[in-house]
Amino acid sequence: MRVSIQTLGCKVNFAEMQDLADRLGRAGVDVREDHPDPDVCVINSCTVTAQADRKVRTLVHGIRRRHPQAHVVLTGCHVDNPHPRASARDAADIVFPNQRKREIFEYLMASTSPVSGSLPPDSSGARAFGRSRYFLKVQDGCNHRCTYCIVWRTRGSSISEAESDLLERAQAAVQAGYGEIVLTGVDLGSYGRERQSSLADFLTRLLNTVAPARLRLSSINANDIGPALIDLLGAPGICRHLHIPLQSGSDRVLKRMGRLYRSGDYLRLVGALRARIPDLALTTDVIVGFPGETADDFAQTQTLAREAGFSGMHVFRYSPRAGTAAPRLGRPADDPVARARSSALQAQAEAQRRMYEARFIDRDLDVVWDRSFDHRMRGLSDTYITVFAPRRGQMLGALETVHALAASDSGLLVG
Repeated sequence: MRVSIQTLGCKVNFAEMQDLADRLGRAGVDVREDHPDPDVCVINSCTVTAQADRKVRTLVHGIRRRHPQAHVVLTGCHVDNPHPRASARDAADIVFPNQRKREIFEYLMASTSPVSGSLPPDSSGARAFGRSRYFLKVQDGCNHRCTYCIVWRTRGSSISEAESDLLERAQAAVQAGYGEIVLTGVDLGSYGRERQSSLADFLTRLLNTVAPARLRLSSINANDIGPALIDLLGAPGICRHLHIPLQSGSDRVLKRMGRLYRSGDYLRLVGALRARIPDLALTTDVIVGFPGETADDFAQTQTLAREAGFSGMHVFRYSPRAGTAAPRLGRPADDPVARARSSALQAQAEAQRRMYEARFIDRDLDVVWDRSFDHRMRGLSDTYITVFAPRRGQMLGALETVHALAASDSGLLVG
């Protein structure tokens, strides 16, 4: 059986499909991220914006044209959204809601017999899936009710994975040669809360399990980072990078969004983190054009972004989602205004990225090699800087210390 797996959206989606690829590979299935001649195409979808819905529909219909013989399996948040802007459900052969996503493996193994070209059992599907860092999903669902967000409806209530299972999977990933484990969750900071534990408690135990590999946290909310976690984040073995969504630098807009912090809280947290981790790379998400956002509100976002020293920003134009509260708050910014604000903030983000990366020229960086080209390798530093080096036998997924030599348009050149 030849299986193509394609993923849209967040790192949680990637973690889920990496797990599926690993299980399929171990069963002898020929699984790749974009198989040229698939029997089955699995698509893990996103619905966070109207554009995300359109991408899902375009992808499904494109697969139908390119691979008319393939059996199309659609899963993810697009499936669970009762009001997508453009539904792709009818174009799939079968759909799996998020709550039944792990059943895809059993469905494929039961409904299709392996064909010529299958791999021996115990082959590494996760490697064939194209991930050089191991994405470990530790939590799913969300109990927050941000007024712009549909994900709490599509993912359900917050639930944490069993710690013993996570420790076992992380250890297996290290033994398989992964140099970096990325912890993912829809609401990562809530891990363990329903059983009176915490993310900090889990990280303490996980650090001892994954050495010598390093740990990276994916997106985590500002209100979930307390003193115990701040102290732990400065420990050796944890990447000096955090992605903490801001969404807006205006307290008025943050309140309308239903966020649980204000601008002052955010900046105080950044100060505490930088005191513990001086070279911290801080990246974020920002929404522009939210209903009622004024020019002054946007200016406050720009100011806070400079004060926080973000080294990367994901900038989104507000997208109304049926089933959320935000559309009742009034009209969003006109499209030309929202586009102008997005462009301005993206330009600011690019300038701040270059300033941050320049600090590391003529310094050593610990990188994981994540992509191979004809004559060079690409890697990612623990400070979330993309680096490029001449090919000299580096292994994908391996950790290596390199020396930063110069800046380039897309990262640092290293020796």
